[in-house]
Amino acid sequence: MFVTDKIISEVADGMLNNFESGSLHSRSSIREIASHAKEELADRGLPTRKSLCFVVAKVALMTWQETVHDTKCQLA
Repeated sequence: MFVTDKIISEVADGMLNNFESGSLHSRSSIREIASHAKEELADRGLPTRKSLCFVVAKVALMTWQETVHDTKCQLA
């Protein structure tokens, strides 16, 4: 099954709760984030290939870092 960029973004956005709850943070390793990505992909009935998990993990981390940056800019 081919997973589009849109689906990857949706899965990564869904993972933001893991960052907000404290189970993941900005300095979490990609490997650690990828394990959460694998769970999120499985919950959505999507493939859990290692390469896909790492792509989702990287997108989720970048999305989280962007959220943190935007929040800091709003507070400044």
